Amino acid sequence: MLRRAEFWGGLFWLAVGAFVAWQGWLLELGTLREPGSGFVFFWLGLIISAFATFIAIGGARGGGPLLDDLWRGARWRNVLLVVLALIAFGFLFERLGFVICSLALLLFLMTVVDPVRPALSIPISVIAAVGVWYVLEKVLLVQLPKGIWIEDFIPF
Repeated sequence: MLRRAEFWGGLFWLAVGAFVAWQGWLLELGTLREPGSGFVFFWLGLIISAFATFIAIGGARGGGPLLDDLWRGARWRNVLLVVLALIAFGFLFERLGFVICSLALLLFLMTVVDPVRPALSIPISVIAAVGVWYVLEKVLLVQLPKGIWIEDFIPF
């Protein structure tokens, strides 16, 4: 049981779910008609905890891979590159804006981490970055960091 990956993963997510539910409880739940600021967090934490409990029980009964097998054959270079790219994305997000950072991240992932032909990776990156920006900024009215260039190049 102690060597099963699903058991430990379930316990981890059970702790995360319990923490989210607890924080939601501290933010005040409110009522069903007038939910408080912690309403969604509380119920989301309980749902995460319930799923995690089932996963941990399944792992305790002997299901799933062993911890040793879980990381065998992992491409650690790619894991490190993705973590470093996400850290850079976080630091540059405010300065450069959503579109440039997202475009750079997608291009990096599709050319360096898991290479895709440039004829495919460039249009996918551009369409995804601009498309997500458009939906979030113009349709859903979510304020994203624009950077200094976005208003000059995108007229809508």
